[in-house]
Amino acid sequence: MNFGSPWAPSRLAGIALLAALAACPIASADAVVGRASSSSIRERVIDLVNVARSKPRRCGTERFKAAPPLVESKNLNEAADDHARDMMKKKYFEHRGSDGTQPRDRVLRTGYKSRLTGENIAMGPESAEEVVKGWLDSPGHCANMMDPRFQDIGVGLATGKKRGQIYWVQNFGAPR
Repeated sequence: MNFGSPWAPSRLAGIALLAALAACPIASADAVVGRASSSSIRERVIDLVNVARSKPRRCGTERFKAAPPLVESKNLNEAADDHARDMMKKKYFEHRGSDGTQPRDRVLRTGYKSRLTGENIAMGPESAEEVVKGWLDSPGHCANMMDPRFQDIGVGLATGKKRGQIYWVQNFGAPR
């Protein structure tokens, strides 16, 4: 595919996808659990990230060119899901796991052989659109999503009992 042309088919498809996704946002934590499966939410997050990567972007003071789309990785999904569930169960919010692990450790534990690893986390957003927008509005999170060195992505989420208690994790990898 040609990522240099602003009218490449992938970009037009991405714009149409973004419009379609925006038309049906998830309204609440109950909706995340009740009406949409975590796999469909994961797919929506990945689609939105790839739409964002399809055009040049500024993340704080850093400028990024359009980047190739990321490919979903089962291993990165597993690492992201595990960390989201751990944060929810043990009621904490940080990149360091309750067992002292860092993102790279958790990714390696799933069998993903990474030469480069990144992680974004969020707590509270109630839709794929809201969490991706929040990450894009944050320079460091945005830089992870736009980094052209990353080739793979995994997304995980876990919901607590209270409204707004949704933990999101996004893992990025560049395989060896």
